[in-house]
Amino acid sequence: MQATAIVMVDMPESYPIWWQEIDSPPPAEWLFMFEDFTSDDTAEQWALAAAIFIAQTRRRTAAGPTFAELFTYLLPDTDGLPGPLPRNLDFMQRRRAVAGFRGHAAIEWRRRGMISFDNGVMRSLRVGREFRERSRHRQQAREATRHQCETDREPSSELTVMTAITEREG
Repeated sequence: MQATAIVMVDMPESYPIWWQEIDSPPPAEWLFMFEDFTSDDTAEQWALAAAIFIAQTRRRTAAGPTFAELFTYLLPDTDGLPGPLPRNLDFMQRRRAVAGFRGHAAIEWRRRGMISFDNGVMRSLRVGREFRERSRHRQQAREATRHQCETDREPSSELTVMTAITEREG
């Protein structure tokens, strides 16, 4: 009997959706970063960081940031990329990989309601309904705390004034 060796070859169909059109496998750093951006354990923190940056940019410029600006903010040490791209990729494959990675991470954050955007529209990134709701609740809680502190201080200041008047009269 002759032994037959079976060689497993990564097929593009087994690659992540954001790397489907590329023949070579995605770099490990890209896979790990995408998992970090979209996993149930960590996606919420990344989505919140993205939404805060978007809100700050919109407040400062009246327009949303580009995806490149957002991801450069989130990944400053690597110019907005999860890691180096394979050298064998041509320009279109590089562009497709970057846009796919960023787009699919943003889709996950949009599903969570933290951000929103219009497909094909430059600078359409904006905060999502969940982020707005959380922000509103945070502002209401802050206002209630401030109001409570003011009402707590009023009686003590009134008491001080009343004590001073009583002492003067006595």
